[in-house]
Amino acid sequence: MSGSGGAVAFVVALGLVWSAEQPPANRAALADFERRVTANPEDLFVAADYRQMTIAAGEYDRSIHLLEKLADAKNSGPNVHISLALALVDKVPPSGDVRRLFLARDAMSAATHSIERRPSVLAYYIRGLISLYFNRFMFHRVPQGIQDLEQARRRCDASTPPALVARVLVSLGDGYWKNDQRDEAREVWQRAAARFPNDAALKRRLSDERETERAVFEALYASTRVDTSLREMRGASLK
Repeated sequence: MSGSGGAVAFVVALGLVWSAEQPPANRAALADFERRVTANPEDLFVAADYRQMTIAAGEYDRSIHLLEKLADAKNSGPNVHISLALALVDKVPPSGDVRRLFLARDAMSAATHSIERRPSVLAYYIRGLISLYFNRFMFHRVPQGIQDLEQARRRCDASTPPALVARVLVSLGDGYWKNDQRDEAREVWQRAAARFPNDAALKRRLSDERETERAVFEALYASTRVDTSLREMRGASLK
């Protein structure tokens, strides 16, 4: 994988560190969220809020274990597998290079299980984006990532949250850029910029080539932290 041989670092940067001994209020809040997630595993946003708490607490395995159990249940739905994929990638930044490979593999598998149950823009986006972080020459996953992101783009419609559409298009261009398909990358970004003229990520990629190279490298660097809270997609139908 690129950058120190890492995988995808697809995590919200909260900048919080909690002690191993949680105050009673924090323990109670986590337990309350776990009851809510267990009662409705298909609620992506409750699961996202729960994951943010476990990130802040450094208790990555706690959310992974709960969501694995719920995903393994008979007749589990597509969204719990998306939440599991995000919980796995939440753990990437503090992990070593080898562990990152396994986390990325398992996150892509969870996204695949979601797609098998109900194909969605979000599931294809997650699986496609993760593939872009792999070393292009060692693992040859970038073309698969591009295919997934193209599938995500094709599935976008009027009900897709604009923030998710923008992310799909930025990452699709990143994939083409990393795959040395620079003209295709610029075309994707230019069309996206026409729809999202104020998007900072698109503006940066459409500046000079040195800045574009830097933007793509930073976006696909294993230690880069990206928001997985889904906060920009609240109130929308993620299908």
